[in-house]
Amino acid sequence: MDGEKGADEELARLRAEVAEWRRRAEVAEAVAAERLARAETAERALRAAEAAVRGAPSSPAGVSAPAAPAREPAADAEPAKRPEPAKSWLERWRRYTDSIN
Repeated sequence: MDGEKGADEELARLRAEVAEWRRRAEVAEAVAAERLARAETAERALRAAEAAVRGAPSSPAGVSAPAAPAREPAADAEPAKRPEPAKSWLERWRRYTDSIN
């Protein structure tokens, strides 16, 4: 009988441990979802700010400055290569979460 009681206690302990780890995983998932939502919000705000800066007038009160003379590119110069755009935080976060699963 004593062996049965020990086995039952061990099973109860293991079930409690599984429940605790499941709860921890659910909390971690909720935290990850919240962080992802914050990252998406921050990314949208950053893009909006960048767009506002690019579209903003160059001088106060909406008075435009005189146009700068256009420069002609040299015929033998190589066209400038655009750097590859940085990966978005959202994409980085999704790749990270996919790598843990």
